[in-house]
Amino acid sequence: MRSARIRYIAVGVVIGLVAITSACSRKDDGNTTDAQAGTNTTVGSSGAPGNGQFGSLTDPVCGPAPTTGSAAPSGATQTGLTADTISLGTISDVGYSGAPGLNQELYDASDVFASWCNSLGGLNGHQIKIHKLDAKITEYKQRIQEACETDFALVGGGGVFDDAGQTDRLSCLLPDFPGYVVSNGARGAGLQVQATPGSNSNVQAGMFRYLAATFPDSMANTGFLTGNIATTINNKAQYQEAAQSFGFQTVYDERYNPVGEPTWTPFAQAIKDKGVKGLYFVGEPGNLSKLLDALSQIDYKLDWVGAAGNQYDQALIDGAGSALDTNTVFVQVGVTPFLATDIPAIPQYEQLFKQYLPNGKSQASLGLNAFSAWLLFAQSVKSCGADITRRCVYDAGIKVTSWSGGGLSAQASPASQQPGDCFAMVKTDGAKFVLNNWETTKDGIWNCDPANVVPTTGDFGQPPTLASVGKTIDDVP
Repeated sequence: MRSARIRYIAVGVVIGLVAITSACSRKDDGNTTDAQAGTNTTVGSSGAPGNGQFGSLTDPVCGPAPTTGSAAPSGATQTGLTADTISLGTISDVGYSGAPGLNQELYDASDVFASWCNSLGGLNGHQIKIHKLDAKITEYKQRIQEACETDFALVGGGGVFDDAGQTDRLSCLLPDFPGYVVSNGARGAGLQVQATPGSNSNVQAGMFRYLAATFPDSMANTGFLTGNIATTINNKAQYQEAAQSFGFQTVYDERYNPVGEPTWTPFAQAIKDKGVKGLYFVGEPGNLSKLLDALSQIDYKLDWVGAAGNQYDQALIDGAGSALDTNTVFVQVGVTPFLATDIPAIPQYEQLFKQYLPNGKSQASLGLNAFSAWLLFAQSVKSCGADITRRCVYDAGIKVTSWSGGGLSAQASPASQQPGDCFAMVKTDGAKFVLNNWETTKDGIWNCDPANVVPTTGDFGQPPTLASVGKTIDDVP
């Protein structure tokens, strides 16, 4: 069934969630949070900003209405915008019955941002009202249709089946500043500004450069294992093509049931029988944990296990346990690892959680993505002054050529909507994660080299545009 087809990026970052409860947030009907303009704006011991600055962003991103100009937008009526409030939709899949609370961190990071921003005066004086859109995996299209009726824009969210509803979003001229984009049918769609861009035509594959330099004997014996659904298969194909460009040769290429296998021993044995020395895994931490356990049970040690950023999750450590003594997992990340506490944005982000949502999920990489998207949206709104319109905010966001969310991620260009040159790595060291620095050039964690980004030649699809729904940018109010 479609509802069981979990796409790896969404599932991989979270299984097991906490309820959203905060003294700074009020739930009206379970779907909308009106983050209150509290008075608690003290600067925490680890430097949480109380003045609207964040990390390397020295200009405050939130604040009261401009002292000059109209207090309300001029021109066309703006959906979701009043003289003093702005309704913004955040989509996630928390209500999916197969994994309750899926990607809760998107809501949590959004709540924290809204509470902090509203305490400083809001977005140019407009208090943020978050409309929480629970796609429940299979209802992305319906939630987009709801947002079209109520929201100024989508911010900080993402859905597992995010290809559904893109034409609806474009037809109602609804801008999207997503926390993440997963499907080939959504990446780079019209009226979309990715703070941490992904692409169908290029892939950030710098980890394969590291693996080639560090484990050259593994290059002739590489394996790929992915969930048996279209999105993960396409994702694997992109990374496999990139690996081949660095000289890796595939000797094992298999798919598994993304909702789990009754036993992972046959996969482990096949990996051993094929003589695989390095394995790239596409999936979620729970499944990788079980594979690692099966490999440990047959005492088979690989030179490396590689994975994308969703495996940087405590769920992998908890699930794999002692199996990580047999095999080491290397994880490529585009967001700043929480281990990098010397980068001010990380302790500031954590302090804001302590202040506004202490029981929230603060240690998930998609939360960093969501917060970065909110910062980019807020900066774009600020540039519009008193005359806030969808067109102005989108134009401001899509013109940003260098962005890191104040230090929450590697530098990339929302304007290009292509992955940036920089990546970082973490690896498992027994039952813990550690930084795995390699040829770092920025902030002591980022490897930045144009060779890290690999063009892909496969047909990975074309997302819809304004033109494909019969619209132009001039139609955006």
